[in-house]
This record gives sequence, structure tokens and C-alpha cells, in this order.
Amino acid sequence: MEITNIMLSGVGGQGILTSGRIIALAAMDAGLDVKMSEVHGMSQRGGNVDTHVRIGEEVPSSLIPVGGAHFLVSFEKLEALRYLNYLRPDGTAFVARHEIPPLTQNLKKNAGYVVDIDAKLEAKAPKLVWVDAFELAKELGDPRMVNVILLGALSNAIKGLSAKNWEAAIRQRFKKKAQEACLEAFRRGSAYGRAA
Repeated sequence: MEITNIMLSGVGGQGILTSGRIIALAAMDAGLDVKMSEVHGMSQRGGNVDTHVRIGEEVPSSLIPVGGAHFLVSFEKLEALRYLNYLRPDGTAFVARHEIPPLTQNLKKNAGYVVDIDAKLEAKAPKLVWVDAFELAKELGDPRMVNVILLGALSNAIKGLSAKNWEAAIRQRFKKKAQEACLEAFRRGSAYGRAA
């Protein structure tokens, strides 16, 4: 099995690190080698966060080279734009339809969000899957489920990981009282990803 590189990006507090750990647990459940690296960039203050996850039979290092990610999973549009250079030309970006103005922008008067960001993302990422993760999370009654919904959408694209592996990872990562809600969110994301 070829090494699969997955880059996750977003803003602190969105569950990026948890998502990386779920992917790693699913891969380990499937008997694969995993390497992971996390960058916290002022994550507790709404700064950007990225996580590199590499899975395969044997993975030599944890960092994904620029232009080497098979998948980019972004929890916010601007962070997707920031990390698109990591995506391979044939890679797929899963991007939540969500906008969080960066901290520096909030400090400047009359500073707006990136103009025409959707068009810019669509032009730079030929394989782009928009995921209405926040809308689905609201339907489920818990905005914290965005990360699990995005993983569900991603799960259809990763070869070598079964639904059973993902379920085992979710059960291992979350406390018992949250497991069923997380599994339902994951299934909704998976169904959304298949339909996209």
C-alpha cells in the first residue's frame, strides 16, 4: 500500500488535533503504520492549526512535503487556501463551508474576509469537495460534531480503512456518553461525502 498523506487545517478549537488522532487510531486498527505531526500556532487563541497524518505499510517520517498531500481536510475556507500548496496536483480537498475571520483581521478596522474565496479555492483545487459540515452539525444539535462529519466525508476516499476501523477509532477516542452521537455524525458525513 502506498503511503497516504492527509493534511488537516483549521482554527484552534475546531477539533483538528482530535481528528488527526482519530485517523491515526483507525489506521492502527487496520494494522497500518502511522506517523503524525501537529502544529498548534496559537491554537488556544483562534490561531491556525495544522496536523500531518501519514499512513501506510511503513511510514518513514511524520511531515508531509509541500505538494505531497493526497487529501487536504480544512475546517475553514481561509485555512484551506493557506494550505492548498500541500495538496498534490491530483489530490482532493474536503473543505467546510465556513468562514472565520483571522485574529489579525479582527484587529484592523474595515478589514474584510478574502474576496471571492470560493472561486479562488475552486480554481486552485480542481478536486474540491465542499462539505456543509456546520449545517449538518446544527441538524444533529451539536456544533462540535463538525470534525467528525468532515472525517466521515473523507473516509470514503481513503483506501485501506473500513467503516469498522473508523468506528473502533471513534469509540476509542470519545467517552462512552458521546460515542453514539459521534458515530451518527460520522455516518452523516460519510453519506454526504458519497453523494458529493
